[in-house]
Amino acid sequence: MVKELPLSNSISDSLPYLGRNALPASIMEILTGYLLSGELKPGDRLPTENELAQKLGVGRNSVREAIKMLSAIGVIETARGSGIYIARSMSSAMLNPLVLSLVFEQGSSHELIQLRLALDTSAAEFAMERIQNGEIERLAAINEKLEEEGRKPQHERHQLRDLDLEFHKELYRLSGNRLLAKIGEAIYSLFLASIEKTVAADPEQAYRNHNMIIDALRTKDFGLVRKSTKDSLSYWMQYLDARGSTTARS
Repeated sequence: MVKELPLSNSISDSLPYLGRNALPASIMEILTGYLLSGELKPGDRLPTENELAQKLGVGRNSVREAIKMLSAIGVIETARGSGIYIARSMSSAMLNPLVLSLVFEQGSSHELIQLRLALDTSAAEFAMERIQNGEIERLAAINEKLEEEGRKPQHERHQLRDLDLEFHKELYRLSGNRLLAKIGEAIYSLFLASIEKTVAADPEQAYRNHNMIIDALRTKDFGLVRKSTKDSLSYWMQYLDARGSTTARS
């Protein structure tokens, strides 16, 4: 059930006065601040545009623009005839600005590799704590499909890439941490081209790398899962360096 925020005891009582010249970004910052502090929660109904404009002392157009931008990145949802609500769940759209900012970072390739290593290792370690035998076998089945496709004389590059991504997405899902899974999926979108190149160049190596991770999960060996994750990325980086790549994303 959607919870409506009555103006008498909602955030509207504590909204700061910004003044007519306030930018939409300032309004966005205030609303997201309430969300981060827990004063607003998923599914909460916001005051109307008129009410927000009045309390903040800003023009209605500025409020409308801020609402549009928050809606575009998945923070809020607008229901025609009902009102404005904080989104009930995290949308992948929320991560798009982060992904785009990483794309335009200069000289960030190795930092992105470190980030991917940290995320992959964390996902595998979380999965190790809760994974069941049947779930490990699902990972193994995906990996067997990758090996089968890689053995074909004319294997499909996109199919190999998609199977590699499916393996890692499943591993992130098995971590049991939905936020980690969403962030991991967004970060992997930065590496699609290079993943396709490396897996197509040596599908058997990708299969062996995945098997190392699977073995670590079966034996619940934290040291092995860290090593297998690092070794997998080391091979990937060696391939890119051998090709003279200056970026992990190309």
